[in-house]
Amino acid sequence: MDDIRYVMGQNIRLFRRSKGVTQEKLAEMVNVSGSYIGYLERGKKSPSIDLLIKIAGVLKVDPAILLTSNEKKTNQELKKLIILLSDKGPEPIRFLNEVAKAYFKSLGPERPITK
Repeated sequence: MDDIRYVMGQNIRLFRRSKGVTQEKLAEMVNVSGSYIGYLERGKKSPSIDLLIKIAGVLKVDPAILLTSNEKKTNQELKKLIILLSDKGPEPIRFLNEVAKAYFKSLGPERPITK
């Protein structure tokens, strides 16, 4: 399993970049230095729980997702979907949820889901 600091740092970088936010801007928004964000992203430092929650809030993700490993390809794809949906309101998310349910139901119980 990946070191949790490394995993968290990679996730912060992934979500930060997906939002088009620089390290400096993120640092400003959570009241730390840009170099500290760099240390976090490289897995060299560990943030406090409060700081992790602030970073997650700025990036519009659940703090737990920042601690989720990328070991499985499925997790990477799920994170991409979360990034896509993270700044959307409840209606588009509800709609896509219904579409996904209908899609999986249409596959039937005997058809396996393939990539």
